[in-house]
Amino acid sequence: MIRYRGFYETYSTAFAAPRRLMFYKVFLILGAAILPYNGGCLPPKIPLKIPRPAWLRLCSFALGMVFLTAAHADFYVGADIGLADARALDSTISGQSNPTRCDVRLYSDATRPSGAIGNDPACSDVSRGDAWSSRFDAGSGLAAGVHAGYIRGPLRVEIELMHVKPDSAGSPIITASTHPGLASKDREWSGTAPPYEWISDFRIRQHFANVFYDFASESRWTPHVGIGVGWARIRMQYRNRLLRKSVEEGYLEVSPEIPPAQRGYGWNDASWLEWRRNAAGTTSSADVRLSDTLFGFQLLAGVDYALTGRTSVGVKARWAKFDDFRDDVPYDRIRGHEPVYADGVTPLVDQIRMKRIEYWAVTVGFKRQF
Repeated sequence: MIRYRGFYETYSTAFAAPRRLMFYKVFLILGAAILPYNGGCLPPKIPLKIPRPAWLRLCSFALGMVFLTAAHADFYVGADIGLADARALDSTISGQSNPTRCDVRLYSDATRPSGAIGNDPACSDVSRGDAWSSRFDAGSGLAAGVHAGYIRGPLRVEIELMHVKPDSAGSPIITASTHPGLASKDREWSGTAPPYEWISDFRIRQHFANVFYDFASESRWTPHVGIGVGWARIRMQYRNRLLRKSVEEGYLEVSPEIPPAQRGYGWNDASWLEWRRNAAGTTSSADVRLSDTLFGFQLLAGVDYALTGRTSVGVKARWAKFDDFRDDVPYDRIRGHEPVYADGVTPLVDQIRMKRIEYWAVTVGFKRQF
């Protein structure tokens, strides 16, 4: 006998048991073939050029199938596609920042004021702090995924692979006095190309376990609500550019006089002029691929419509939120030379932290019950 509960149906024991047993055997064989190889998760002697992370995801999915089909419940698979809208990301760059005059690469070996640089405490300061903060409005983009699970009465448990790709975004770098890492350099930047940073190719690939509650209905409509938890691999391309004024734009007027304290440390007129001439028109920039793995959760709600006893289509809304994102930001150029700190030797690497990693998504999809 078949009874509709939304798109789900109840089979007689005699009919359902052989089907479940068949799928159990298929996925058990699949899991047995994959897992023992090399003590891990790579398929044996298959000459496919698939990256290792992709095999790990496939293995996780196959493992889930083994456990799902081992349960005495109705098994289903499905897919979703739709649009996602990411919330504005709050970004902070932090790192070590020394005054431009301290950069030994701005002097020749013969004229380098080693004594002044060594005596000036600002040049030997290795403390790290926030340099600037920005907000990126990543906008909307594609959301697509696949899922598989099983039904136990009004409850459904599923595993889900979801890919979300919001749009690109840019933001001017704030150099006001509220950002002490750049406040001392606020007058250095070019007015024709002010400091700016961008993110692009922003991707969220999440691996979640979801639990749904289906509201019983004698019609073909089945509303549901759910919650999910899991991890997501978040990647983005990050770029920034800080261009100093040229001599024509007035860079030599940024700090024309030697402050008394710096003169006391050993700076003279010749060295003070040299660093300004050599820094004028130089660029500091970064262009790097960032990534982090974050824990997250999501809330879901939707409704399915049964096309047949085993196939349905539906619409689903979700809100997903993740932990803060962190990664290192190595630079391509610093003041026009290789990316090193003011000592001229140590590689310069900043850190980026992004908060409010979350999005809304609405998708349409289908499910097929076995």
